[in-house]
Amino acid sequence: MAVALVELHPFKSELCDIPAGLAVRPGDVVVIQDEDGEDVGKFVSYEDSDESRSVVLRKASEDDLKRRQELDEETDQALEAFCRLKEEHRLGMRVVGAHWRLDRKKICFYFASEERFDFRALHKAVSAVLDSRVAIKQIGVRDHARLLGGLGPCGRDLCCRSFVRELKPIALRMARQQNLFVEPSKISGLCGKLLCCLAFEDQSYQQWLRETPSDGSTVKTERGPAVVTGHDAIKRRVAVRYEDGTEQSVALEDLVPHPVAAQGRMKAE
Repeated sequence: MAVALVELHPFKSELCDIPAGLAVRPGDVVVIQDEDGEDVGKFVSYEDSDESRSVVLRKASEDDLKRRQELDEETDQALEAFCRLKEEHRLGMRVVGAHWRLDRKKICFYFASEERFDFRALHKAVSAVLDSRVAIKQIGVRDHARLLGGLGPCGRDLCCRSFVRELKPIALRMARQQNLFVEPSKISGLCGKLLCCLAFEDQSYQQWLRETPSDGSTVKTERGPAVVTGHDAIKRRVAVRYEDGTEQSVALEDLVPHPVAAQGRMKAE
């Protein structure tokens, strides 16, 4: 059975099984069913996974789309009520969105904040006003940037807004191994977090580093033994220093690791 990634809301996506015989493709609007009931979303892509807990019921009909539009209008009213109540409870959360499920059995409110809130009293008040099941979820600043959109330092649409579906952790290590200048303002996006694009070539750099002698190791070149002093992953070259103090850039393919250095590298790994 095929598995599809279905985006129900900018902050919520689900993996869904596609029953045999159901003709759907990426870009279609579909109705899914999970443990909470029915909802409607956009079929984003096929996925190689066995973690699906939902199923695609059908392509969305005209009635389904009309119902979705009606719920979006009700959502605006629900957001007004939620914001009024959170002000009454003196909670400084920044509300960024809400989502009614297609069957109207549950609504989820999303807010962005760097601090934690005790919103149990607010949850109870909102549930009573809307007479529905309510969920209140906190999102990170990266999710908020995905919702707002904008242009990154490269001048293009934000990656998280245009094509990145899963926001994975970004580590400073990724910038260092690419020999990038690690001034925070230079490698941070509009959200204030490290740029998503730092991770795009991470696997390639990791593979290259596994094939490359580490700094300080001794290698053999055409001129004789030398010590590795630096790397250039893009050009697949390493900087070496010879016994006479001279330095040179050598292609990785032209190096023969010294036996002692190679054994030390294997132990370190």
